[in-house]
Amino acid sequence: MTSSIDRLTIFALLATATLPFAAFSPAEAATAQSCAVQAEQIRSQAEGADPKAAGKALRNVALAEKLCDAGNRHEAGKKFTLASSQLETSVQLADRR
Repeated sequence: MTSSIDRLTIFALLATATLPFAAFSPAEAATAQSCAVQAEQIRSQAEGADPKAAGKALRNVALAEKLCDAGNRHEAGKKFTLASSQLETSVQLADRR
């Protein structure tokens, strides 16, 4: 009886230890998908923006996509935010004319 309890305990400990690793795969897939969605949104905004601002924003989007591929979601988010703000500034200036 004690050997079955020990086996159950060992199995439970192994299952508990592997659960965090199983959760990383869906999270990485969701991160890659959100990077692609953000990139597409900024690219669509850049189509109607000032060409200089659009060029800067698209360069930052390309860099952000590379950062996403490398797994650095935090820095990629910063680049997406920068690209978005570059496009918003040009739109605001056009509205003020």
